[in-house]
Amino acid sequence: MLTVRQLLKLPALRDLKLVSGEEGLDHVISSVNIMDNPDALDWFSPGEMLVTSGYFFKDSEERQKEVMKQLKNLNCPALCIKPKRYFGTVPDCILELGNKYKMPIIEIPYGMSFAKISTFVLAETSENYDVINKKSLEIHEEFLRISLHSGGLKKICQSLSSMIGNSVILMDKYWNVLLWELQEEDPHPVTEFLPLEMSKSFVDDEFIRTLPMDFESLQKPLVRSTTLHDVEIPFVLMPVSIGVQHHGYILVWNTLKELQDVDFIALENAAMSFALERIRNNELERTKNRVRRDFFDELLSGQIKDVENLTYLCEVHGLNPSLSYTPMILSVSLESEYSLENLLERKREEDEKVKETLRFIEDYASQKDYVLHAFSQNTQIILLLGKKAKEDHSISYMKSLGEELLTDAEMYIKSVQLTLGIGKTATNLLDLHKSFREAKEALRLLKKSPTEKKISHFEDFIVHHFLEENIDPKEMTQFFQHTLGPIQEYDEKYKSELLPTLESWIAHHFNVAETARALFAHRNTILYRMDRISTILQSDLKDSDEILKYQLALKIYRLLDL
Repeated sequence: MLTVRQLLKLPALRDLKLVSGEEGLDHVISSVNIMDNPDALDWFSPGEMLVTSGYFFKDSEERQKEVMKQLKNLNCPALCIKPKRYFGTVPDCILELGNKYKMPIIEIPYGMSFAKISTFVLAETSENYDVINKKSLEIHEEFLRISLHSGGLKKICQSLSSMIGNSVILMDKYWNVLLWELQEEDPHPVTEFLPLEMSKSFVDDEFIRTLPMDFESLQKPLVRSTTLHDVEIPFVLMPVSIGVQHHGYILVWNTLKELQDVDFIALENAAMSFALERIRNNELERTKNRVRRDFFDELLSGQIKDVENLTYLCEVHGLNPSLSYTPMILSVSLESEYSLENLLERKREEDEKVKETLRFIEDYASQKDYVLHAFSQNTQIILLLGKKAKEDHSISYMKSLGEELLTDAEMYIKSVQLTLGIGKTATNLLDLHKSFREAKEALRLLKKSPTEKKISHFEDFIVHHFLEENIDPKEMTQFFQHTLGPIQEYDEKYKSELLPTLESWIAHHFNVAETARALFAHRNTILYRMDRISTILQSDLKDSDEILKYQLALKIYRLLDL
């Protein structure tokens, strides 16, 4: 074990001069690092003595303070600086902070090379590697045992906190808190400074912007400090990654004990166990979801026909057969202005938005007094809303629930467009596949509808469905041409908007003022257009049979995209 005091007594390094920080002479040197790049400090290892010319902090006293503060947080045993070229003498600021932080500041004479210092330090510290390697092996075996025996994240968190003597917080890749383990004797308890809450993040965008680029993929701890409630808090942040797969972060609240080499070894081993545990859980979850999805696929496609088999499968997958279920299909798409030229990137972003929406719905459902099962299929989320038979299953009630869900989801999830199709309520699970087909049809027809509605029930499009299922497309086309064909031809010839005007007028219950507002047109413009329509069709547009004929023709127009 080499201390700073012993280093200064080495005959070969007798020309080194202690100029500040005498109280830190018993600091232990684990290794030496030579650098003049300010960004390299983020990858500086604790216990390393820094040898530098001071080039990267020569121009700013503020920068000198930042460097000294960071070296203190990194548990740097001493700063060796060759001042002649850039300073002449070691700056007063560094001398003062050396005394304040009890960090020895050593002046290197002009003729001595950095390599000479490095060679002698490494030679003297080599015997310490055996001790560190032994402790490293013990730490590795401990975390390997946790992983092999499925100790879980809780055990990883507890073991790490116990090993390093500081409070520890585990977070997922979205910075949401997973677990924490606190040290009771901590002089600055985490809970007095951070709002720790499961599945919630306390990290803001401003902090994330201070991290090095691609920090999450760099498998090395970052030592920093921050000021909270006028108290300077040192912390260590460790990204948890394997290859290109990122799993989360470990934050060490470093207020109780300064971390040594062996503590960082423990942190790195904990990060590996954390990553393996997340991979294992993800695989288990994927397998469970695959089995669960297969069950729902069979249920919603009508492949399950045996009551006894259905009862057993419902028990396995948590579906209550005594409830009445209403199927809903939520379509998730990126907003039109959310443009990504690369199709692969767009698909990846869509997948992330679907996952984010699904997470929101699962959290949303846990706060409600009804049962809601949700799972994703490509860019859609299938919802099965279960309620008791005596409860309200009316169309208006289901639409209001859907409206509430969409409103809350769009406030929470940015840059997405959500639409919802609702089927009839199935009182028997064996009939659920019929209602599910209705929900799919409601969503499909909603997307073809000219209205800006985001929610539709199958009953809203029952006429469209009837036409499509029972009448040949050629016959429907002929019907449209016979009734509204002249209007369409007039629009194409004169670039007018008579057909949309007629459609809006009927949709707004023949109210001219509401039609004008919907089309952003003047009332007189609408009156003129309606007069032209009446003239072209040779109809006064007051006969109920005539109106029904035009309504059917407009539905065919939308149905067939004429």
